[in-house]
Amino acid sequence: MGMLTVSCPSCGFSRHLPSEKVPEGPRRVTCPHCNETFIYDKSVPPAANEEAPAACSAEDSASAPASGQSSPPDTPPTFPDHSESPPAGDSSSASGEKPPGPPAVPAMTDIGELFRQSWQLYQKRFVTLILLYLLTMLAVIIPTALAVGLAFVMTLIAGGVAFFVTVSLGILVGVACSLWCYSGFLCAVVDDTLRLEDALTRGKELLLPLAWIFLLTAFIVTGGYFLLIIPGVIFTVWFFFAQFIVPGENVRGMEALLKGREYVRGHWLDVALRLFLIWVVSCVVSFIPFFGMILAVLFFPYVMIFHCLIYRDLRAIKGDMPFPSGTKNKLLWPGVALAGWVIVPAILILLFGSLFCEKFHQRTPVHVETTRGGSVQLAVTTFPPFGAEKMNGA
Repeated sequence: MGMLTVSCPSCGFSRHLPSEKVPEGPRRVTCPHCNETFIYDKSVPPAANEEAPAACSAEDSASAPASGQSSPPDTPPTFPDHSESPPAGDSSSASGEKPPGPPAVPAMTDIGELFRQSWQLYQKRFVTLILLYLLTMLAVIIPTALAVGLAFVMTLIAGGVAFFVTVSLGILVGVACSLWCYSGFLCAVVDDTLRLEDALTRGKELLLPLAWIFLLTAFIVTGGYFLLIIPGVIFTVWFFFAQFIVPGENVRGMEALLKGREYVRGHWLDVALRLFLIWVVSCVVSFIPFFGMILAVLFFPYVMIFHCLIYRDLRAIKGDMPFPSGTKNKLLWPGVALAGWVIVPAILILLFGSLFCEKFHQRTPVHVETTRGGSVQLAVTTFPPFGAEKMNGA
């Protein structure tokens, strides 16, 4: 399997791709490092892809005479003699070749190759990614633990309200710090060149955009699961890669979710299969006795690299594509999710409410009066025992 090297002429960033995964003809490619767009053609030598003017000058120099020999001035161009060539209409029939059709849609990277590439990147980026992931966990554990300890002291001084306020502030600080570190972790996964400090700096800039993406995704996906599960599964695959689009392409908000959906369009089953396989492997690793928790922490960067390679694969296939991002499109899927959040709980409340009311009416008290000699002596209120209605009906 031949490999091609695709290099960005702006920043020099390069990536090796299997030859059969790169479509024929000129393609618009967006560099994941500098976000610059350039034209790449696998049939053209790399130098020509990097700089078209240089290629033109190279062709001119190749057609010129060798060095040390002067070419005659104003030499008229020579044209090939087509007197013996067949007519243009008979060329295809004479050669027996069919005219080339439209280029085939490239397939996604093979699953086995995806696992192999993920392992190579995991070995290369292990130290940076595992440190960022450990910081993500410690950033929420340490402030929360300190807040709980301080809250016990504050309770002795200011009462129970101080405990609640202190713990709440500690949790908020921990979540914010953890989200900052996780944003840096995502930036380091998307950009292979980022070091620890650079990733944290970049993550601080994307703290709020990524927090908004996580809230939007959770709201839409959870609302989809409320709508009888299947929409939630579809939404999970559609909008999963928005977390990589924010640091990778600087697209934010609902536009990142819509662009991720457009990437997945036409490849939903392939993407779902790859996500399902890596999640199954992750669950198996986490359930290993005694060491499952430690192995799950060590395995998480590999899982995220696997996810990011799927995103890069889809981006290479689709290229610089247009996607629907109007107001109607931005409100459509949150509206569907809102229906799941409102309609299904409302139906459940009505269902259980009607059952409760029916049971309450069955337990309505019965007034019984005892008489002696025609005069009322005592009024007693009784409740029918459970199951009496069913027995009477039987």
